[in-house]
Amino acid sequence: MSIRILVASLIGLLALIAIPASLLAAGDEAEKKTDPVSGMVIDEHWDLVRANCIVCHSTKGFTQIRLDRKNWEKIIRLMQEKNGLWPLGEMEPKILDYLEKNYGLTEEHHNPKIRRPLLD
Repeated sequence: MSIRILVASLIGLLALIAIPASLLAAGDEAEKKTDPVSGMVIDEHWDLVRANCIVCHSTKGFTQIRLDRKNWEKIIRLMQEKNGLWPLGEMEPKILDYLEKNYGLTEEHHNPKIRRPLLD
């Protein structure tokens, strides 16, 4: 078997493996629908986040960062202490659930200071 045939076979095999993997990865992102006005992921409790968070500021502040639940809670406390955010009561765990699920740290976002690309 010549080197050319061997190389071509390996490239073909790698392509067969890579294409389905890339389609699966793209499918996960494609399933997340976003609100065209706010840019937020439409998911359970997104309406609570929209109602409580974008009253005072743009969603770009939290849609471009990744934090764990503990740090999202710290951000809420800071906004309550410094910026007059009202007590969220029983909405707070739901808001934290949404933020953690959709804007939390993932395997690819180990550093909370890594920002997502700017929205168009």
